[in-house]
Amino acid sequence: MYKTSKKVSLLLTPIAISCSLLYASSLHAMQVIEGNDSSQAGRDDLTSVERIVVTADLSQRDLSELPASAFVIGEAAINSRQARHIQDIIGMVPNLNFSSGASRGKFLQIRGIGERSQFAEPINPSIGLFLNDIDISGIGGLATVNDIRQIEVLSGPQSVASGANSIGGIVKLVSNAPSDDLFANVNISYGQFNESRLAGTYSNALSNNISTRVSIQQTKSDGFIKNAFLNTDDTNRIDETTASIITSVALNAVSSLDISAFTFDIDNGYDIFSLDNASTLADKPGFDRVDASAGSLKYNYRFDQHKLQVSAYLLDAQTEYGFDEDWTFVGIHPDGYSSFDFYQRDIKRTGLDIKLASTIARGQNSYLLGANITDSDEDLLRQNTFFESDYLSTYERSNQSVFGQYVHVLNDKTNITSAGRVERFNTDFADAVGSSNISDTLVAASLALDYQLGENLVFASISRGYKAAGYNIDARLAADSRTFDPEYNMNYEIGVKGRAYDGLATLNLTFFYMQRDDAQVSDSVLFAIDDTGASSFADAIGNADTGTNKGFEFSGTWDIAGNWYLQTNVGYLDATFGGYTKENGEFVGIQQQAHAPKYTAYLASNWQLSNSVNWFVDIDVKDDFRLGINHDVRAPSTTVINSELTWRAMGKHAYSFKLWVKNVTDKAIVTRGFGSFPNDPRDGYSTNGPYFQFGQPRQIGVTFNYDWE
Repeated sequence: MYKTSKKVSLLLTPIAISCSLLYASSLHAMQVIEGNDSSQAGRDDLTSVERIVVTADLSQRDLSELPASAFVIGEAAINSRQARHIQDIIGMVPNLNFSSGASRGKFLQIRGIGERSQFAEPINPSIGLFLNDIDISGIGGLATVNDIRQIEVLSGPQSVASGANSIGGIVKLVSNAPSDDLFANVNISYGQFNESRLAGTYSNALSNNISTRVSIQQTKSDGFIKNAFLNTDDTNRIDETTASIITSVALNAVSSLDISAFTFDIDNGYDIFSLDNASTLADKPGFDRVDASAGSLKYNYRFDQHKLQVSAYLLDAQTEYGFDEDWTFVGIHPDGYSSFDFYQRDIKRTGLDIKLASTIARGQNSYLLGANITDSDEDLLRQNTFFESDYLSTYERSNQSVFGQYVHVLNDKTNITSAGRVERFNTDFADAVGSSNISDTLVAASLALDYQLGENLVFASISRGYKAAGYNIDARLAADSRTFDPEYNMNYEIGVKGRAYDGLATLNLTFFYMQRDDAQVSDSVLFAIDDTGASSFADAIGNADTGTNKGFEFSGTWDIAGNWYLQTNVGYLDATFGGYTKENGEFVGIQQQAHAPKYTAYLASNWQLSNSVNWFVDIDVKDDFRLGINHDVRAPSTTVINSELTWRAMGKHAYSFKLWVKNVTDKAIVTRGFGSFPNDPRDGYSTNGPYFQFGQPRQIGVTFNYDWE
């Protein structure tokens, strides 16, 4: 039975705390300054200078002052994409990609680094995924974009900022903060494939010192897959409900408390792969479910020229993932087989983060010191038709780290930023085969130089990141292949960001070169399923001797006229690895990394046709790329066009109607793929693929939005 009771008590706890604080303080709420988005379409004042705070960075500097490659996608841009999940905005960010193998694109790759799937093995993610202060890395199904103010993407190793789970970068979802004044919103959408979305938000001050924001979103869709055997079109359905409560409390003139609670009820289908890359034939369609609750507390205290921030979070999640392993039905052929593969994980995470930072005036030396403790427990139950008994494993991980950053002002134009982190990493893994422990001390560091040249910031940086060692759990693997070593990388960047033409144009250009040592690469070994002629996989991660990821990222905007705004983002990536021996004994020379397209591009045009009518068009471009490292099947290059026409009435009660089209030309988008294994009994298991999972087809829909203040 799929349980949902856990989230109720966890959601009520922060609510109870906020209610008790309602009577504990009577001082005025502290003012919160929020950053806006430089990439958003449809801004009211396109020429205004906006303050965009990158919260995922240790120093939480403005985007224009950050000596690193970073992209911030604001709420208006998220809404223009009709985004429901983070996968819907991936195409906007250069050198950012994703893979599916599930109901959503849950696995992220930045500059070619990142996981592409997870089955029975425990993973230490390469990309840090955060919802505010809550670490949801490796649980990408939780990355729904309900009431999100901005999405931050920091490319390159971010181990100094967040530790072992961010060697490739960070993606952070930042929620809207509570408002002191009344704000309410209702958003209703309907589109093809029976897709509907109903979302609502209410924000207001409960007293002079307490403000609360409540938001809920429900998204449903039949999906766009036809199951020909069951004669139905909803086996790859979407059914997601998410809710949040965020409360800000001014305890007194110098301290405040932020309380957040989230709940997720995701019950999606998973029926995607077929023998002919057309309609599916599964008699036991799969599923992709997440039942999760999370809460966080953040205490802020200001004194003299310093500030203290203490934050803690708790995450409790149960995931259920299963699929029809044979992709067909009983009786398709006398030589066929029938198998279902099921994975259930119970995940509990806690984290405590303490930061002490100086708050002196801009242009003076500043510092930050911090400590972090996180714990994660993950229990796995796997059931497979061919297993004699259930597979059970436990994976416990604890991290303790100290970190710091110092910004030294050389003069009024030049800064040097140095930072470092030392992390103690401990894991325990146990299954029926035995138990194992990995303990390691990991060190990360970074050094950046920035120079203000007119309105432009020129910078150069060097950083060292790390990813912890881990386990390969399949008992069919050789004993010396059951563990793999940590990965380290050195990343070098030079770049420039600034404005031109009296602020009408902006640019952000970064060149990077990354050298990976002991690069962790996924591998797999084929094993025959009895005497059927079909095959099953044993997944394994190994260490390549070397890996090199190099390229550039560019972002630019141009206010062509008072009513016409253009944006373009371009990425180039050359990612290779090699110099290791696979599990089957084959030596791998230098080859391209998987899910690492050579180029990505994004072009957006926002045209204000009149005071009430707006036309938005954007285009995602992606080069072809390898889908795996054990085969040469590639995803084709794609150019995807989206469009949205908006009519709005402004005032105290503002409302709008939108007509939108996703993937206007109905381009086939491959989001996951396999090759080099047979699965069709009708040809004697002689065809080795390829097999594809496809993404968003053309879809037309309408949206109604109503705001009142």
